[in-house]
Amino acid sequence: MKIRPFELGLIIVFLFLIVGTLVLLKTYRASDSKEVQIGRVEIWGTLPSEGVATLLQEKEAADESFKDVVYRYYEPASFSNEFVNALAEGRGPDALLISSEQLVELRSKLLPISYETFPRRDIQNQYVDGAQIFSLSDGLYAYPIMLDPLVLYWNKDMLAQANMLEAPRTWEALVNEYVPLFTKRAADRTIEKSAVALGEYGNVQNAFSIISTLLLQAGTSGVVETDNDQYVIRLNESPDAQIEPFRVTVDFYTRFNRADNTLYSWNRSFSSDRDRFSSGDLALYFGKGSEAKELSRINPNLSFDIAEIPQGATATVRRTYANFYGLAVVRSSDNLPGTALVVREIGSAINQEKLAQVYNMVPASRALVARGSNDIFGRITYKSAAIAYGWLSPKRSASDEILSTAMRDVAENRSDTASAVVDALQRFEMEYNNQ
Repeated sequence: MKIRPFELGLIIVFLFLIVGTLVLLKTYRASDSKEVQIGRVEIWGTLPSEGVATLLQEKEAADESFKDVVYRYYEPASFSNEFVNALAEGRGPDALLISSEQLVELRSKLLPISYETFPRRDIQNQYVDGAQIFSLSDGLYAYPIMLDPLVLYWNKDMLAQANMLEAPRTWEALVNEYVPLFTKRAADRTIEKSAVALGEYGNVQNAFSIISTLLLQAGTSGVVETDNDQYVIRLNESPDAQIEPFRVTVDFYTRFNRADNTLYSWNRSFSSDRDRFSSGDLALYFGKGSEAKELSRINPNLSFDIAEIPQGATATVRRTYANFYGLAVVRSSDNLPGTALVVREIGSAINQEKLAQVYNMVPASRALVARGSNDIFGRITYKSAAIAYGWLSPKRSASDEILSTAMRDVAENRSDTASAVVDALQRFEMEYNNQ
């Protein structure tokens, strides 16, 4: 059979195509996700660099695409100004490691993750209930990473001298047994020794967290975010119409610094409650779970333990306050794809656990919290994480000013409790309007 020139040409072309295809198949490598170039991603946060930097070094060693991912630490007091100024100058970060206490203040600068991408049901399944504070009407504003619940520290030696072998489990026990037993006052009502630091704001290390815990335990409806990015203040409302959580909280808290009250055991003349506890001069101290190892370092001779926060004797639901931390994407980032990959990867359960160990916190993963911890302090903080919640507070410095003013006005008889609460709620409303 004689092949015509045209047919010979087609055969040659097909042979070249076949050979070319074989060469491509032989040299082609399926793209590996580890080889995807994430690019430059800068993360800012108010947690010390040690934990995040170490994790990023591990990621880079296993995946070269993380080589340009960096973390920068800023002092909490200067963070907001640094961030706003950086955005104005076009040099802002791509992502933030934020706390739930910064969410309202920073919300307009963050890019929410759509619920079509990350459904609410999946968020609820993956994280402890309190971590859903990052879930707002238009999406998830940060991948929850870890949380720092409020716990009760107690001086074992001091309590043992009074035949007390455990911390108070209820507020009733604290006020009826522990405060009278460990508070010493002179005839002129001068406090010589205190059982616990409550009532003041400036010299109580975790006053905001304590007051928030009391609000949660009183059943506050908190601050509700609406679909149009507005906030409705319901701090003094609860499902039980007979209970006004904010009023109850202010009334209880200020009893401890009112000289005419039987619970009077703390005033502004004292140094920080944390300092007094670490030096062995305070029986009970309300602190964050992350403080345990630091307290041990400050005073290696201090014999102390931690317990869950006291609850009401008749309470059917346990509650404590926690500061939740999450990774958020900055809206103005010029590398949104790379940033999204980074925050999602760091937010994985295995990396949550690594970061939580470094910062002495609790991972936000529901499965990890359910598994618990065998650490001497972690066992309690993990249990507390299951009952820990936050609320959508405005800028922290503003919240501190509002709450401290309310407590001081009542303690110094410049205002009654009801008036102080009304004034505080009005000032909160102004803050939300200014966000």
